Amino acid sequence: MKFSLKGLRFIIYTSLLKDFTVGKEQELSLSTGKTPLLLYTPSQNEKGLIISFTGFSITGYLDKRMVAVNNAFMKMGYRVITAQIKTIDALLIDPQGIDEVKELINSVVADPILNPHKFRPAVFAPSFTAGIAALAIAEMPKNTVSSLCLLGSFSDFESTIEFAVSNEKNVDDYGMHILMKNFLKYEIGSNPKLDEIVHTALEDNGLKRPIPLLPSVLAQADPETIDLYNRLRNDSAFRREMILKALNKIPNSAIWKNRFDLSKHAHKITCPVTIIHGKDDNVIPSSQSVLLCSLISENNKRVHLELSDILDHGDLKFGFKIFREIANLAKAFNYFIAQVK
Repeated sequence: MKFSLKGLRFIIYTSLLKDFTVGKEQELSLSTGKTPLLLYTPSQNEKGLIISFTGFSITGYLDKRMVAVNNAFMKMGYRVITAQIKTIDALLIDPQGIDEVKELINSVVADPILNPHKFRPAVFAPSFTAGIAALAIAEMPKNTVSSLCLLGSFSDFESTIEFAVSNEKNVDDYGMHILMKNFLKYEIGSNPKLDEIVHTALEDNGLKRPIPLLPSVLAQADPETIDLYNRLRNDSAFRREMILKALNKIPNSAIWKNRFDLSKHAHKITCPVTIIHGKDDNVIPSSQSVLLCSLISENNKRVHLELSDILDHGDLKFGFKIFREIANLAKAFNYFIAQVK
C-alpha cells in the first residue's frame, strides 16, 4: 500500500490540489544559445531528479499544466527541471527537437548547480513531445535516464498524423492547426496571410481568449485565402489530402520521417518505461501506446502500460468509473516514480 500511495499523492496534487507557483528561473548554455529553464527544489532531502517537458503549448515551457505537475513532484521530494526546447516552444515538428532534448538531458546531468547530487534523471513528457523524448532516449547511451513516463504518446508517426487530420470526432482543432502550421507550406508554398490565420487560431485556442481574434484576421484576408482556410478547417478529406501530400514533399522526407518514426526505434529504449494513454483520446489514438508498449517490450520487460477511461488527451475526466480508474492510474504513476533515483 505504501508503494501505491505515491501515485495517489501525485494524482491528488495534479487534480484537486494544483499549485501553479512557477519555479525559479535559471539559464543553461546550449548550442542553441542561452536556454531559460524553471527549477523546482524540494525543501526536504531530494530523492531524485525529474526533467519534464511540455507538450506543444502556445505558452511553451511556462505551460501552467506542467507547472502543476512539477510542483506535485517537488512536494514529493524530487528536484524538477523544465527547460525551453526552442523547436517545441515554436510549435515546430522538426528532428532538431530530438537533438535539443538529447543535449538538454546531457547538459543538466553534467551541470553541478542543476544536478548537485549527480542524479541520473527521470523524464516525464506528454503528447507529441512524449514521442520526441522517447526518440531522444532511444538514441542515447543505455542508463542515461532512470525512468521514463510517456503520457499520450505517438509511436507510428505517419499513421498518427493521418489520424489527427482525418478524425472528425475531435472537436478541439488545436492539433489540426499545429499540423497545418508545420506542413502546408510544402504543398501550397508561401502564404503569409494563411500563416497568420493559422497562428491566430492556435493562440485563440491555446490562450483560451474570451474574445477570439481570428474573425478580425479573417476579415483582412483575401477571398482565396479565406476559402482555402475554411476548406482546410471544415473538409477533413481535403485537409487529409493536402497534409499527406505535403509530408512527401518535405526535403529529405524519407530521412526526416524515419527519424520521427518511433515504431522503428522504440526497441532501443532500455530504461523502465511507464506508458499512460486515455482510451478515448481523439488527438493521438490509444492504439499508438499499445503498439509502443509491444515494441519496447521486445528488448525491455520493464514496461507498464495503462489505458484509462478517465483520461482524454492527458486531462482527467470525472465519471462513475473514477475510483477504480484512479487506483489503476496510481499504480501507473507509482511505477514511474519508484524508478526515479
